[in-house]
Amino acid sequence: MPYARNGEISIYYDTYGDPGGPGLVFAHGAGGNAASWWQQVPVFSADHHVVVFDHRGFGRSRCPPEQQSAAHYEADVVAVMDAAGIDRAVIVCQSMGGWTGVRMAVYRTDRVQGVLLGNTPGAVRTEVTVTNRRQMAERLAEAGGLINRAYSAEFAERHPAGAVLYRQISAFNTQARPNLRNDAVYVEPAAVKDSGVPFLVLSSDLDPLFPPAVLESVANDISAPLTRVAGAGHSTYFEKPLEFNAIASEFLASVGW
Repeated sequence: MPYARNGEISIYYDTYGDPGGPGLVFAHGAGGNAASWWQQVPVFSADHHVVVFDHRGFGRSRCPPEQQSAAHYEADVVAVMDAAGIDRAVIVCQSMGGWTGVRMAVYRTDRVQGVLLGNTPGAVRTEVTVTNRRQMAERLAEAGGLINRAYSAEFAERHPAGAVLYRQISAFNTQARPNLRNDAVYVEPAAVKDSGVPFLVLSSDLDPLFPPAVLESVANDISAPLTRVAGAGHSTYFEKPLEFNAIASEFLASVGW
């Protein structure tokens, strides 16, 4: 199995498609890992060099809890891109993966062609995102954990097998203790805009973790377009893959990728 090294930590990754094609990196959320993108990989690997990976502490990327800060995420992705032979990529993010995409855009601008923020404000710090983060912790505690809010009840009713698969994929994250609470991992909206990296923010109307109003405010603060998917919860890429993939394809075309 391929691994990339960032210091003492080994990051699992896998590649698909044409090694000479445009780089496309998928960054999963806290309920997933590299396997989460099974509905995207076959679509985009037809004409892109696709990379999926396990964030540190997730899946096959073992990491001590004290080293699982999101402050390491952009360096991890750069290590993966170097190992995969990718100089520049679009980063497609889900939830926690948005911290990776935003920090890559700000701190490794030279390696980023664009960032799609799927159901996430990423590491953008505003009064709205800070307030939502505090409220979200309470909502998750009331729900009994992230997995009970990771997808909508409507999705579970329509696709019970899909809901089971989501939980099974998530169950492999036995060592994951991601630290997104440290203020040092956040960036100001001005830094995101100054990067010059194109962004697209995607929201869905049934998302209880990052509701549309929160993501609308973030999109406005970073001067990014916003698109909204109806009938999906927090994991649009998993719940409504056709709509998600179409939006991602349009974004790739818009940034010349």
